[in-house]
Amino acid sequence: MDDDDEVARIFVRALERAGFTVHRARAGSDAIALLSRVGRLDAAVVDLVLPGAGGTEVARRIRAAFPACRIVAVSGLADATVERAFRDAGADDFLPKPVELRRLLESVAARR
Repeated sequence: MDDDDEVARIFVRALERAGFTVHRARAGSDAIALLSRVGRLDAAVVDLVLPGAGGTEVARRIRAAFPACRIVAVSGLADATVERAFRDAGADDFLPKPVELRRLLESVAARR
């Protein structure tokens, strides 16, 4: 998810209104721990900068645990190097911040 609480709340609210069940983790290490507790993960929104473990590490762990999960990476550091690192870690899409909610919902709902 996002390390900014207000941004994360907006993302969660928009995703829930769109019909998604949301599991939020405030830190990368929390997201990694969450993977062992969820039975299914269809999509994940992962920020680059997260306390505990970075977004690319979280993306790699998600891809390993849930190969069919759609991973949407977001970052305020929107350059080709950051996007490439996320894609190498398994991300399906990369959205630069500020993220338009419409674009976020479209990306999360897209097929892998």
